Amino acid sequence: MLNENYAEHSTAREIRRPRFRQGLWAMGFLSAPSAVILFFLGLPVAWGIYISFTNLALTGPQAAHPSFVGLANYVHLFTSGLFWLSIKASLEYLIGSGLVGQVGLGLALALIIRRIPLGFRQFLVGLIVLSWVIPEIVTAFIWSSYLQTPGGLFDSVIGVLGVLPQSWLYKDPMLFLVIANIWRGTAFSMLVLGAAIESIPGELIDAAQIDGANRLQMFGRVILPMIRNSIATALVLITLWTLSDFTLIYVLTSGGPGYATDVLPVFTYQNSFSFYELGYGTALSIVLLLIASGLSLLYLRMVGTDY
Repeated sequence: MLNENYAEHSTAREIRRPRFRQGLWAMGFLSAPSAVILFFLGLPVAWGIYISFTNLALTGPQAAHPSFVGLANYVHLFTSGLFWLSIKASLEYLIGSGLVGQVGLGLALALIIRRIPLGFRQFLVGLIVLSWVIPEIVTAFIWSSYLQTPGGLFDSVIGVLGVLPQSWLYKDPMLFLVIANIWRGTAFSMLVLGAAIESIPGELIDAAQIDGANRLQMFGRVILPMIRNSIATALVLITLWTLSDFTLIYVLTSGGPGYATDVLPVFTYQNSFSFYELGYGTALSIVLLLIASGLSLLYLRMVGTDY
């Protein structure tokens, strides 16, 4: 009996030893990239958090000798009506152009394009992707020219229907920002979700068809559960990109008219570089980071991914 126990312990030690060595090798290989991430991401975030507790300014005495003010920036932030207007504008822009627009429309396009003949499908996908690969600043000026009043292409097109030229970015600024961002970013979710749909095993589709599933049942009970990880990926990335979107909005409306499109990135820029309050602007950017992180975690929990 003693010999058997000794043999079992020896075998267990022999099994644990290679695993321990593998763990050391893994830690060794991960140490370098972890150090790089900590240096280029962790330290700037930590420094930003510290700055958000100071009255650092772009000019004046606070630029050279900032003082620690504790939670004053955050108290000012959460008690400011302009901040909540910025939150409202950011959520409208995110829900309209990101969640409903890019993810929803991207999924619809991914489902529709599968049923189009191959030759025309490749042409259509290339056309949609073209809008995504154009630099954002170019997209912004394209839409600025398109919506220009008078003389813009949009006015010329709807003028055929008898609609008089109007300043569209003044009348419905958020609507046209949402449309412009949908036009620019839908290709990404279409490609990601389309690839996920194509990777679904054909046996599952055939089995569902044999069982008499209609298209709605096929989508809800077969396709949707199989692509939930890809949906979560698209939701997280598009949310991060949309919440941090600055160039398109700043070129088209600069946050106006009034505060109608003054989303958090534009509001942060204005306070940091127009009003020179870097400490307060950094506090805004930290709040934006927390909102984006919280929404990303919420998506992953709602979708129920394996991440």
